[in-house]
Amino acid sequence: MSAKNEGSIPSAKLKEIEEGKVVVKPNNNKQRLVDTPAKKKSFPFYLFISEIIILVLVIICFSLMSVEPGLFFEIYHDGISYFIQSPLPWTLVLTFAIPALALLNTYFYIFRLDSIHRSKIYIVRFLNITALITLAFPLADPPSSYGYSIPVYGFLIGIYVFMNYCFVNHIVLKTYLLTKKETTKNSLFRKAIAGSPAELEWRKYHTISGYLAIITGVLFIQFFWLLYHVFMRPSVVRKVKRKLIINSLNFEEEVNLSTVALDLGISLEETIFLLKQLQLKRHLNIEFTRYGAVLKEVRKAKWFTFVIQEKYDAFLNKQKMTEYELKANRFIELTERIKLKLSDFRKVLEIDENFSSDDLLLLLPPKVAKIRKPMFYTHTHIFFNHDQALLLREKITKTFVENGDRIFGKKTPKTPAKTKPKSTK
Repeated sequence: MSAKNEGSIPSAKLKEIEEGKVVVKPNNNKQRLVDTPAKKKSFPFYLFISEIIILVLVIICFSLMSVEPGLFFEIYHDGISYFIQSPLPWTLVLTFAIPALALLNTYFYIFRLDSIHRSKIYIVRFLNITALITLAFPLADPPSSYGYSIPVYGFLIGIYVFMNYCFVNHIVLKTYLLTKKETTKNSLFRKAIAGSPAELEWRKYHTISGYLAIITGVLFIQFFWLLYHVFMRPSVVRKVKRKLIINSLNFEEEVNLSTVALDLGISLEETIFLLKQLQLKRHLNIEFTRYGAVLKEVRKAKWFTFVIQEKYDAFLNKQKMTEYELKANRFIELTERIKLKLSDFRKVLEIDENFSSDDLLLLLPPKVAKIRKPMFYTHTHIFFNHDQALLLREKITKTFVENGDRIFGKKTPKTPAKTKPKSTK
């Protein structure tokens, strides 16, 4: 029997599988069947019970302190009696035991607690914070004929502030984690172990945000992390992505955007969207093709990176440019200096001596350059706007090409007129 005929006849084992008599089990031990429910992690009763204990201790300690503030001692000094009040032993519980337990539970909540159990512990901790704030108000006016002495009153205020710190510590981070179903390691410290170096470059800001969240939580300035994480980090990541996308493009050459998206670790739709955004903002001039994009011009100075500069120089070397086009390109390169002595500027561009610098500024597009003599300077300087020069590159080139003979004093040789042959009669 030929191999072709053998392949067309199903085996007995295959027939049994199709009829359902044989169940195929996966070889990989880590893989689970779809019907098998995932194993749920046990509820951390330690955290729940300890938070309840903290709540009970807060209620008892503050209630006792409001009823019986402390012990009073009478001291005589220079014939004057002074009353000094010492706090009762249960204030030590408020000072050391409860804050230590609260900080320990905060650590377990952030780094050890599963995401499905965060809401239950969060509710109990919220009750603790409410009880702490509510029961502390009666201490301001205790039911005692003597009242608190200034040192003891300051001591109690210090306890109140420290306990507030321990209880409200990481509250912003806890609220953020409550909205996430991922673990802390994945939601804050996600490592970009896969992908290209370009993907690692913009993903590192996610890990930085995680470290800032923990550090600012310890220092109790979490609104700084919230400001960074919500507003600053997305804009920084977006700027890095745009820069990497622009660096992957080529002048007057089609680049496959699918390859660019794969290298950066982002979707193709996001790559096209970011390029379209830059084009609508007139930062770039791009021509989109069927499979990619062609970079025509970079019109914003912040995107004219070192990589783009090298690509642009290579592109210019391939082009056959006229002398006046080269002069225009040299002028745009000079605008990177921001300011230059007017005499040096005319010398570098080889401007004709009879042509006025003011006339050159009138020919150029507005806001590209201006001539000033700053205070305490002996020479007149020309100041450039590099962003405007990049934006109006085409108009500058056109100005130099059309008025090159006037600016540089080079006149094209005229062709001699054809003389009519004399008729011989």
